[in-house]
Amino acid sequence: MSNPSFPAVVFNTDPRWFNFLRPADEVVLLDEVNFWRPIAQDTFRALRPGEPLFLRLKAPAAAVAGFGFFALEHRLPIDAAWQLFETKNGDPNGDRFETRIHDYRERVGRSEGKLSCLILRDAVFLPRGEWLPWRLDEGWSPRVQSYKNYDLDIGAGAGLRRLLSARQPEPVADFRESFSLVLADERTRSEASLVRRGGQGAFRVRLYRAYGGQCAATGEHAFPVLDAAHIQPYLGPASNHLQNGLLLRTDLHRLYDAGYLTVTPDLRIKVSPRL
Repeated sequence: MSNPSFPAVVFNTDPRWFNFLRPADEVVLLDEVNFWRPIAQDTFRALRPGEPLFLRLKAPAAAVAGFGFFALEHRLPIDAAWQLFETKNGDPNGDRFETRIHDYRERVGRSEGKLSCLILRDAVFLPRGEWLPWRLDEGWSPRVQSYKNYDLDIGAGAGLRRLLSARQPEPVADFRESFSLVLADERTRSEASLVRRGGQGAFRVRLYRAYGGQCAATGEHAFPVLDAAHIQPYLGPASNHLQNGLLLRTDLHRLYDAGYLTVTPDLRIKVSPRL
């Protein structure tokens, strides 16, 4: 990694969530996932955007089996989490997702409203042959219920750094310190005519947080109708930088993308005379 002193977290991971997202014993790469916590009361502050979170499966595996890069922690209604990330929540449909959360909360006698979502970018799920044993020798105690911090420069953290260097040597583009216009088209296509936009759920939630949960133009605060608009059109992951985003109500987003609205240098909305 480019940062010589890089903190990381190793987090206990639900095997059902992991196995759904990596159904076969092969490497799986996902642009984003929702690593949700069903009963968390605390705000997660262990990582800054762009720092790695490693996925540890409990015994009998007791191994680090993948990782992703922390985007943000945000509390969302369960239906909003499904709307944003769909199967990248680790379930095949919204009903199964909601039922699993409610069943878990009932088993532990807890009742919460919104779901604590740790949103990860560029998640990597590894085949079994690449898992790192993570037990007492790596400083992991059986008493750890959720996560533990590691320094990637020392001790067991050096093994995590080697894993990052092998699988993800470059930092996530949308977490760079500042945004520069993207000069090359770095979009990926699943078919010749279909452009795939990676990281859109994370981009939308980060903009929602940055704009205080309301449309930049109207003040509308109803989450289902707030969209993440790109100022420079999307050309790849670097386009998802916060400095390249506007949180807009859905109808204004469509008008903006069609060229009927723009934002002037003095931060005012200008409407095209064609309207």
